[in-house]
Amino acid sequence: MPSDNKSPVQPVAEPLSIHELGAVLVRHYGIHEGLYNVLVEFQIGVGPVGPKESLTPGAMIGVSKIGLMASTEAGPATVDASEVNPKKGSRKKSVK
Repeated sequence: MPSDNKSPVQPVAEPLSIHELGAVLVRHYGIHEGLYNVLVEFQIGVGPVGPKESLTPGAMIGVSKIGLMASTEAGPATVDASEVNPKKGSRKKSVK
């Protein structure tokens, strides 16, 4: 009998930590200074859930948006934009 060796779906790469995601967003938005935390906006839906014979009140929670929020204090997941996306120094042309 032939074996069916289908592997489960794998992520494209190692998932990002919240801090790493914050660094990606800082670079995406072109921010070069300040402290930022990842902002996650949730959407909540409520209603009856379950089999038709025994519906019960329930709720579903989903992530609707992800972004950045400025911070005044550094925390465990805070990203310093000057470290992860420093401004590129301007080069002065030497006069000959």
